[in-house]
Amino acid sequence: MPDIDIDFPDHQRDEVINYVAEKYGDLHVAQIVTFGTLAAKAVLRDIGKVFGLNSKELEHVSRMIPSR
Repeated sequence: MPDIDIDFPDHQRDEVINYVAEKYGDLHVAQIVTFGTLAAKAVLRDIGKVFGLNSKELEHVSRMIPSR
């Protein structure tokens, strides 16, 4: 089934959903939400890069974080 996969501004999302529901019918419209997560080590690396830490420092601190 085809879908529309475009992001809309939060303040206009309801307007778009209502338009599509009126055009195609309520039974043919759905909202699907996905959640992304970042692992602690990946977040640490990203933040470290922003603050200018070198890779050796990042590796040292990363090893302090448990894998689970």
